[in-house]
Amino acid sequence: AKDLANTLKALKTDHLDLYQFHSISTGRDVNQILGEGGAMETFLNAKMEGKIRAIGFSAHSEPMAVRMIESGMVDTCMFPINFAAYHYGGVGQKVLAAAIENNVGIIALKSGARGRLTTENGEAVHVPKAFAHIPEFKRQEMIDYPVVTSKVHHTWYEPEDDPVELNRLVLWSLNQPGVTAVLPPGSLGLLDGISDLLRGKNQVPKFENKEMQHMLERYNDIVPIFHNRSISGTKVST
Repeated sequence: AKDLANTLKALKTDHLDLYQFHSISTGRDVNQILGEGGAMETFLNAKMEGKIRAIGFSAHSEPMAVRMIESGMVDTCMFPINFAAYHYGGVGQKVLAAAIENNVGIIALKSGARGRLTTENGEAVHVPKAFAHIPEFKRQEMIDYPVVTSKVHHTWYEPEDDPVELNRLVLWSLNQPGVTAVLPPGSLGLLDGISDLLRGKNQVPKFENKEMQHMLERYNDIVPIFHNRSISGTKVST
């Protein structure tokens, strides 16, 4: 409640349209949020008081995202809906199905990503001996599956920097049932092409199914940024 009050004061407003839990990763996270005396109680009270209009969360773990959606207490879910991860990693289908069934809007993350960076095509990030805000298993994952950032763009994944192909990826994500919004890549250099795609339109352009085969072939050898396998080489949505 104190954090929300500080946020409202800092933004000089009396309400937020959307207030989110960030980066829900483990069953413990979900239990703490939804349990008796948990943070969800504060969020629900704030919503009843009109201080927030909608409750949301972000996650990279598909099982945890589904649990939050099925709680019936959230309005939005921010989750990776990425072409390669969906088709070659098996990540995203369960979240979309749960969101539709529970009337939860999906804010798609990583729509413009090609795949996972490696130390060969990116720059490794130093991992300290401890984090105050990141669980130890996540720190260890950063060591086992090195976090790498793009040498060109400010992203931790390999973005699609061909503007035509980037638009295809974004349109695919926007056209998935349940998706209500897409976050652009974290690089201003890639934003203009997406803006041109949507500028002046009051409806999302339709994704042309004839593009599917081309995209499946283009990303066939890409290592997805997320997948549901337990082998090395990428992050795992568990």
